[in-house]
Amino acid sequence: MKIIIVGGGIAGLSTYLHLRKHLPNPSTHTITIYESHRPSSRLTSTSQTSAPINTLQHLDLDTFSSSTALVGGGLGISPNGMRVLRDLDPELHHRVVAQGFPAEQFVFKGANGWTLGVQSTSDKAFRSVGEEEEVCIASSRHGLWETIMRFVEGKNNDGESVVKHAQVVGVERDGRRGLSVRTRDAEGMEEVDEADLVIGADGVKSVWPSLRLTALMPSMLMLFSGQSGVGGFLNAPIPPFIADNKAMVFAFGGNGFFGYSSGGPLAAKQLMWWSTFETDSLPDTKSIDPQAIKTALLERHKQWKDPIVQDIVQKANVESIYPTWTLPTLPHWGERGIVLVGDAAHAMDPTTGQGASQALEDSQTFALLLAGLLERADEQVDEAIKLFHEIRAPRINAIVERGKKLAGRKANIGVVAEYFIYSFLWLLMKFPSIGKFVLGDVNRELYCWSPKDEVRKALVERKNEGDSEVQGKGRQVARDYLKTR
Repeated sequence: MKIIIVGGGIAGLSTYLHLRKHLPNPSTHTITIYESHRPSSRLTSTSQTSAPINTLQHLDLDTFSSSTALVGGGLGISPNGMRVLRDLDPELHHRVVAQGFPAEQFVFKGANGWTLGVQSTSDKAFRSVGEEEEVCIASSRHGLWETIMRFVEGKNNDGESVVKHAQVVGVERDGRRGLSVRTRDAEGMEEVDEADLVIGADGVKSVWPSLRLTALMPSMLMLFSGQSGVGGFLNAPIPPFIADNKAMVFAFGGNGFFGYSSGGPLAAKQLMWWSTFETDSLPDTKSIDPQAIKTALLERHKQWKDPIVQDIVQKANVESIYPTWTLPTLPHWGERGIVLVGDAAHAMDPTTGQGASQALEDSQTFALLLAGLLERADEQVDEAIKLFHEIRAPRINAIVERGKKLAGRKANIGVVAEYFIYSFLWLLMKFPSIGKFVLGDVNRELYCWSPKDEVRKALVERKNEGDSEVQGKGRQVARDYLKTR
């Protein structure tokens, strides 16, 4: 089978690795990744105090294919995402942990300085004896991407790069199954590649909103959420509060939201931060005034009591603004040899903290489904695409809906509403049973979902349905035969 993956970000690379691991008869399959943007060799940081952060390679986050992250190039990989990486390869899991920061606690604060609660990020309470514990890993987006990319290249033994740097500009169906994929390189040269399966993994700003107008589904374009953010990394020692508590901090205020954590090992001195706020209109990211953005940042947080927030906003050099994009719920994620994964299928608000983790779950789920079906018959691509959506959509939709409720707490509100939120969050943290009654057992729902278990159940159900259909046809044949006697 010839497989083309569009997008060399986190979703595309992890899908490649899972397919290589799980597909039967691996020597009979070829997998090519097309990425439209080649990472620049220029080293810089989004914001800095002195020298650049030498482990961060500059990326144009408006264009590079990727999964939803915290604004400014940082993200958190939740325990469910880390478990996917462990299943994929323990060595890759180890490398991701080593380049990031294990944020064992989420600390929730108010802009007035109150600590509203502390929540463990561990999934230990939901694991059997002997199972490895997972916690949230805070990371720069590039750190995670680079770690996976190096692992991919290390698995490639033929000496050629897995990723081809060319833009996919068109996909046409050739006959009942075949797909013609038209690409254009940096010099404008176009070529046509052939595939049995095309996987769109190029994020919310993907080529698919235009392609799906003809290839998938009409009128499914990305939506501006009404919120934007600024953020980045400070090249500075990690505050003792973060280091000692192994914490990622989330602060709520009446005029926005602020978060911070270490974005890598403590020795790397990567203080990751982000500020999210409500905007009346879509910011023009191509024409911005850095000084105006910095002035707005200082004004927005000038009354916030957290000294770490004050230190960050004073020292940060803000270079860009990041609108938050989402996608409407799609009726399906593909058909006839084309499937979408990650943000290309279901971009969600960064508030969920699940963008990267859900992309990782997608990659494992689809690879396991395709592998399981190919072991039973030759032509099962479309069945895998159909089952993939049936398995994943309910989980994604639940996370998206929860994210919409949380995103509302980042909108501008009055003093009374602000203190109501403080009281509500304190109550949920102080009395977990109330939180479970109001919101459900969120951590159990997030951390205990298993792609392997869900795929296994789906394949068993499909087999049983097939057996029942065969038995039903057999009974009908017998009845018809008896009628002739």
